[in-house]
Amino acid sequence: MPRLAARTGINMAVSYRIRGHAPHLPWFLRRLEARGLTPASESDLPARLPSDWTGIALADCWLDLARDGDQPLAQRQARCQAEGLAFIELSGDWQTLAAEHGFMLLAGCAAPPAGDAQLLLDALAPQAGCWLHCGPAHSARFCQRVFAALLHAGHAALPLPDGQPRALQWEQMLASQWQLADRLRQLAQAYLLKHLGQTPPYPAPLPPAAQHFAANLARSIMLTLPDQQNWPALLEQLGAILAAHPPPQK
Repeated sequence: MPRLAARTGINMAVSYRIRGHAPHLPWFLRRLEARGLTPASESDLPARLPSDWTGIALADCWLDLARDGDQPLAQRQARCQAEGLAFIELSGDWQTLAAEHGFMLLAGCAAPPAGDAQLLLDALAPQAGCWLHCGPAHSARFCQRVFAALLHAGHAALPLPDGQPRALQWEQMLASQWQLADRLRQLAQAYLLKHLGQTPPYPAPLPPAAQHFAANLARSIMLTLPDQQNWPALLEQLGAILAAHPPPQK
């Protein structure tokens, strides 16, 4: 029976099976095996769910690693509930180097993972406990989409690799930032409505059922970016102001 490596400080058996077909699944397997966890046999952990699902099966839990729409995710969650299995949505920006160094994991489930699921997440993460419980199912995907949008904007703002100086394209920069603002606002508004039933004006604080990381992130975005703006019109106004009041020449 597989056991966590001694360096984790945990000495408990964890039976699991990785199922499905996706490029990132071998990286997860390599990480688990490097931490002293090898997959269970079919006889030790018989299949209770469709073989084409993408994720990690435990005896009492399914950790979902699929990258599809919200509706298929909800269907898998309902199937697990009918089977008496806990359901954990896992999301993140999977990278091959994580097989060695650990994955940055976002977890979406009704309650914080415990038992074998917690041990598995501790083994997959860079260090035990270095994963984030975002809230219920769908919360991990929402957080991942927000973080991915911010990361993309950060990469776009980096200087070109040739190191040559460039004139500041402030109009293009502002337009890009405003597009990002609209995208974040739309993501937050959709999450609050679809998964929490919250519509503006949002209560402060949110109801107890909505007190989780993803909900607070969405609420913070809506407080910062409450209204959709006509960004081209604002850019035109700003250009007219600058044209009428040019900066002094040195």
